[in-house]
Amino acid sequence: MLYPRWLETSRRLAARIAVIDETGRLWTFAALAERVEAEPSAHSPVIARTGSVGFFVDILRAWRDGQAAIPVERDAPEPLLHSPPPPGTKLVKHTPGAAGIPRGIFFDDARLIADGDRITAAMNLTPDRPNLGVVSLAHSYGFSNVVLPMTLHGVPVHLLPAPFPRVVVDACAAHESVVIAAVPSMWRAWHRAGILPGLPVALAVSAGAPLALELEREVFACAGLKLHNFYGASECGGISFDATDRPRESADDAGTPLPRVKVSVDPSGRLLVASDAVASGYDITREGDSLGNGHYLTHDLGQIDEQGHIRLHGTTGGAINVAGRKVSPAKVEAALLATGLVKRVRVSGRPSTDPERVEEIVAQVELPDGVSLDQLKQAARLANWEMPRHWEEWS
Repeated sequence: MLYPRWLETSRRLAARIAVIDETGRLWTFAALAERVEAEPSAHSPVIARTGSVGFFVDILRAWRDGQAAIPVERDAPEPLLHSPPPPGTKLVKHTPGAAGIPRGIFFDDARLIADGDRITAAMNLTPDRPNLGVVSLAHSYGFSNVVLPMTLHGVPVHLLPAPFPRVVVDACAAHESVVIAAVPSMWRAWHRAGILPGLPVALAVSAGAPLALELEREVFACAGLKLHNFYGASECGGISFDATDRPRESADDAGTPLPRVKVSVDPSGRLLVASDAVASGYDITREGDSLGNGHYLTHDLGQIDEQGHIRLHGTTGGAINVAGRKVSPAKVEAALLATGLVKRVRVSGRPSTDPERVEEIVAQVELPDGVSLDQLKQAARLANWEMPRHWEEWS
């Protein structure tokens, strides 16, 4: 169902722009479809790496050939699954999730279409207004809000090489109107740089980390721009959205459930989501998992108020939230141990003084004689955002 939907979209909008890549090259829907059709057949799951138009090509190639696509960051190591995707799987989200230990989450056509259709309708995304690609498209947030609207509904994507203020300004100058789905740390950086007033932003979405009321109110006051809080999970895509046109009164307000999404509170205090977009399962199950039959028990604690708004009060998960990115403590520990330059290591999260950063990574290490911390940092195969910010002696 996914690939036929893409074919219908690409034919209906053949001459229109589908993707502006990081080099500024324009790809029409017809050109993108032609490139996909020229790709060799896929006989196993396809790993799609972010960073270029090739990411979309790999996703669509997998769907064309009935295979699962596995989106990952451009420089990420090849993901290892504990079990193969079940028949009919079209997407594997490989993510540490709330527990902080990477694993695969399986989705078929119907679940992805439900998520993409729901978000596109709720946010009024259209082919006349591009999405700026500033968040990782390999993460659930970027995939649901940018990739699915493009492939299913023809909402164009303008990829940015980096979310720097000048890059954002230049990209916006090419369009009459844009949609930006970003994380709070990006909105804070753009606000501090003074670029938001005057930008043609028709919809500003914030997700991935708590959105501070102070930031939301400051942006609204100086730029007249409402930051719409969005809440979702890797296991079920979009959950709720703040569609109001004025800043919220409370920082724990995650908006109201999206259409055909039901949210209740489990006796444990965790939020229970019922939706036709809930994943079919994991590549490995763990104690406390509750996923299947259209229901997902999140690791988030909260309540539903009298107006039907979701109020988030915390989480029971073990992942470290670094500016909207979930970092696995186990992965960081393994990368540091793999260097052979450390005797012992323990990685944890610490609340950040910057509310948009949420948490910072702390590593306690015991180094052998003759090994410096700089040597360890240079040898560790970690992305910049996975590298510990604080280093302490083992205790």
